[in-house]
Amino acid sequence: MQQLEQVLFGVTVVAYLAASVLSTFGLAYRKRALERYSFVIAAVGFLAQSASIIVRWIEAGRPPLTNLYETLVFLSWCTVLLFLVADRRFHIGATAVILLPAAFFMVAVAVLLYEAPLPLQEELRSRWLSVHAGISILGYAGFTLAFATGLLYVIQEDLLKKKYSQVRVLTFGLVVALGTGMGIYVGYLIADPTLFEDATGHRVYAYSGSDFTIIAVGAVAGVVVSALVGWFIARGASQPSFANRLPALSLLDNLSFASVLFGLVLLTLGIASGALWARVAWGEWWSWDPKETWALLAWVFYAGYLSLRQFANWRGRHAAMLAIAGMFLILFAFLGINFFAPGRHDFN
Repeated sequence: MQQLEQVLFGVTVVAYLAASVLSTFGLAYRKRALERYSFVIAAVGFLAQSASIIVRWIEAGRPPLTNLYETLVFLSWCTVLLFLVADRRFHIGATAVILLPAAFFMVAVAVLLYEAPLPLQEELRSRWLSVHAGISILGYAGFTLAFATGLLYVIQEDLLKKKYSQVRVLTFGLVVALGTGMGIYVGYLIADPTLFEDATGHRVYAYSGSDFTIIAVGAVAGVVVSALVGWFIARGASQPSFANRLPALSLLDNLSFASVLFGLVLLTLGIASGALWARVAWGEWWSWDPKETWALLAWVFYAGYLSLRQFANWRGRHAAMLAIAGMFLILFAFLGINFFAPGRHDFN
């Protein structure tokens, strides 16, 4: 079963990489055929990934949502699912140049983290696992789609207003920021600091000098690689003709709003189901675990987004910038918080 899972997952990684490359060249050179091939290959990768998740589920006898490998795989699956549905319904193939590379990066990191299914801890053996973790991660994918459409909105608006330098600064800055953060996180995964409980019973990491060196190397590598990639992306995105290849502003704005609403509904259900599960497992509704706290902060942020859009008329660019900023909050809530305070949701 493990060999079949790995073969299917290998097909997924190759398919997402190929789809990312084809979508990028298709958008850059206005080749509709390449964009269609990208969609088909992404769909093939999605089917292979779906099969690999099912195989692991059968082998483990539980939903594969309990460690970092499994959650990254599921988040990438949800991201591609929303892309395929949105592109089929609204013809927004341009989002592929953001969403498909993101999905590829997630599965590529997951390859490095692969481990055979392990028995669950007693408190995790519950039907609440698939409800709480599954809908929360699907909600995060919704926010990822909101980020992609929000970013394209800002780029499109600046191109139409001939603010080409702003496009270069925005795209380069975002790529470097995301690349640096991912470099730090990969360094953290490689360093694998020691996890222990302090005198108060809290789970904390002990970082050695070599751990910090590895993390610093990851940060530098992230800066260098993302700066090179960001330069090419910024240069291409700031071309005047690029505006003709992007969806209409109204479509991007409406889809970004719908994605935030979708994500917020699922995050609400995820937080509520987590509280119910915590009550059953640990006898308390809320423990202010670091990931719980940051998930709540994300909920407040996106609820504020909807309130500002509805009552302060923050639409268009204002809403798009909030959707972009929210992605960094989601990344920290999903991955970054474990770097500082592991808690119960540290995937260990």
